[in-house]
Amino acid sequence: MNSYDILAHARRCAPAESCGFVVRTPAGERYLPCVNISAAPEDYFRMAPEDWLRAETQGEIVALVHSHPGGQPYLSDVDRRLQVQSDLPWWLVCAGQVHKFRCVPHLTGRQFK
Repeated sequence: MNSYDILAHARRCAPAESCGFVVRTPAGERYLPCVNISAAPEDYFRMAPEDWLRAETQGEIVALVHSHPGGQPYLSDVDRRLQVQSDLPWWLVCAGQVHKFRCVPHLTGRQFK
């Protein structure tokens, strides 16, 4: 899949965070842009439940995508917690690049040494 649509959507939404899904359909993977309904869209993203349902009806959700306009190219602590809850890879748009983060649950049990 070409990341052009993801990057173009992030540019259109700036300075607000963009959000969307990468969905696998019979025709291949495609980007499905969503509307950021956050009360503070420059700092956070929130997807409408209807967008999530629309993505699920179109195919298998491969990744959740959002942007950090002017931010850092890594997931915040809040992003990581939400990523683990979603059990999906998260792709992050920052500085004109798409950074991909696989979902790795937090370590539990004994202390790592």
